[in-house]
Amino acid sequence: MNNGNRNLPIRSCEAAFTLAEVLITLGIIGVVAAVALPALITNINDRANSERHANIALKITQAMEQMRAHGELVQYSTTDDFVDVLQKYLKITKRCSKNNIAQCWPVSTVSTTDSNGNAVSYNVSGAKIRTDLLRNSSNAGDNVGLILADGASIIMTYDPSVPPVDIGDKVVSSPMELPISNTKSKTFAYTTTATGAIDFVMDVNGKKGPNKERFDKKMYDVRSFRLASFGDITTCEEGTAGCVKFINTAYSPLDCSSSNSASYDYQKYCTTASGYSDDYWAGAKKVCAEAGLKLPDSSALTAIKTNKSNYNTIKDFTVRAWAADEASQTDAKYVQFNNSTGTSEAKNQHNPVICVK
Repeated sequence: MNNGNRNLPIRSCEAAFTLAEVLITLGIIGVVAAVALPALITNINDRANSERHANIALKITQAMEQMRAHGELVQYSTTDDFVDVLQKYLKITKRCSKNNIAQCWPVSTVSTTDSNGNAVSYNVSGAKIRTDLLRNSSNAGDNVGLILADGASIIMTYDPSVPPVDIGDKVVSSPMELPISNTKSKTFAYTTTATGAIDFVMDVNGKKGPNKERFDKKMYDVRSFRLASFGDITTCEEGTAGCVKFINTAYSPLDCSSSNSASYDYQKYCTTASGYSDDYWAGAKKVCAEAGLKLPDSSALTAIKTNKSNYNTIKDFTVRAWAADEASQTDAKYVQFNNSTGTSEAKNQHNPVICVK
């Protein structure tokens, strides 16, 4: 009698995973995810924060460019007077005076640093006047809090001593290099010379946190447009030769030709009329000034070169950098970092920038 089942193949279970193997595999995946996920999230947050940072700066720059185009980028007496006109070109949903300025900020306190670099908590209600955000300022006018239509919170200060920017004045764009991960940065469109009279702090992600300013060379979600800050943020690296910051990004030259002698930048950074409309030496001085620092003279720069191994940011630096010494109307000093030579060079050459306290 024929058995219809006797020719069927016998199934083998040898190719299947055991429960133990599945659990081990899942465990390995979990460990890898636990290690990689925090770094991935941090990188995503860094990129989002920097994109938001650049977007806020660019919106305000564009509003001030519109003010310039309408002949309204004049000298104002106070931050309030300036904001009265700015809000015609920038959508603002809430405005706060110095006495209720914390109402325009998403949280009551911010983590920052004191003059010794220690972590402290800062009460936002204390940011009432310009010197609360810019401690070396000679002006102590009132600050103004703003919440923009897109939800961004800023506390702005205005410097009435900065000359107006006329519709016919030359405007130079200044990009900004911001972090997008632990190891990478990106250059964003940022601002122009039209914004020379203002500075502000901004919160780029609202209540989300960590509600923290720059600390240990890392940017968080509370950021500065230029120099303004709640705390005394260290902007340079301490080493044997003092406090040093290497500006490792593109920077704009200034117009130091005699035809532009009435401009604010000319008066402040062009020691003499070099005749160059692309004076990078003057541009380097401005870059340092906007970081609350200055160009070192050639002797100080030589000392930095001698001790460069003590600085992580410049220990592998091999090219020349500008010094603050002016060799002549058209030339300035520099120091070569890969050999012993160091002389003068035409100011329209593009040299990297090293700044000091």
